[in-house]
Amino acid sequence: MDPAGEALGRALMLYYGLFLLKITVGAIAIGYLISKRKAIWGFIKRYPKSFISVVVLSAVGYVGVKAYKIYAYESSYVDFKRFAEDRPCAEVRFMCLPESQDKSWQSIPTENRIEDFELTPEVMERYRNYIQSLDNAKTKEERMRLSDLNRDFYDRVNEKRFIVEMEQELEKEFPGFWRDVPKKVRYRWIRRAMNKAKRFGVKSKKPGIMVRLCARIGLDFDKDPKWDYITKFIERDSENNIVYAVDYIDWTIFGKKYDWTGTRITDWSMRGAHPGLPYPKKPYPKLND
Repeated sequence: MDPAGEALGRALMLYYGLFLLKITVGAIAIGYLISKRKAIWGFIKRYPKSFISVVVLSAVGYVGVKAYKIYAYESSYVDFKRFAEDRPCAEVRFMCLPESQDKSWQSIPTENRIEDFELTPEVMERYRNYIQSLDNAKTKEERMRLSDLNRDFYDRVNEKRFIVEMEQELEKEFPGFWRDVPKKVRYRWIRRAMNKAKRFGVKSKKPGIMVRLCARIGLDFDKDPKWDYITKFIERDSENNIVYAVDYIDWTIFGKKYDWTGTRITDWSMRGAHPGLPYPKKPYPKLND
């Protein structure tokens, strides 16, 4: 929701909150009178204006809250048309992401220069020998010593393998995603998506699902008011909610019936997405349909 809309929403909630406070007081009074059986009719006859005021305020308060909920829903819901706004193009491709237009970061090396690290035959041979030495270690102390000596190398190889894997996975899921984007720029972009996962508290060293989310809505989605509901949702539980966010976007924006793993999207598979995310305008199919 945009800042102006959020301010208006807060004002409406405060306004109708006062109505609801009066309603509550009136309801307590009426409840007390009802407990006195026929006293309610005596109250109505004696204080008709007060009774009518409670009824009217109740109706106005109810309508006001419903109106705000509809407003909040409509202002936060993103369909394909709104998704395409402020993008170079509406497809899921690197060149359609907002950050693709900013050339400044594309030439800046990552903090560990992982884009320059090559998985050469010699590197992979050393990697396999290290794994084999761990298997052959006879004592816990020996395994720990070997691990300490090779930890940085081991982590570096695994990180580069993951980055290469994600590069290929995005191209597989969205054919033409990379087009003629240089390899180093691809790797730097994926590394930035991995850093984004860290900022959201994702502990995994292979945050593939965050990479997939960024491929859909950009690296800086958390700075775009349009994606505020996605940002707040994954902040609650980043480890699980990013998965729901990706599937939700695939269903509501791209009209996909299956998620990136090939699993059918249903009300059951999306059971953890709500009420955190706006309910889709097109309902999910039932699990057994």
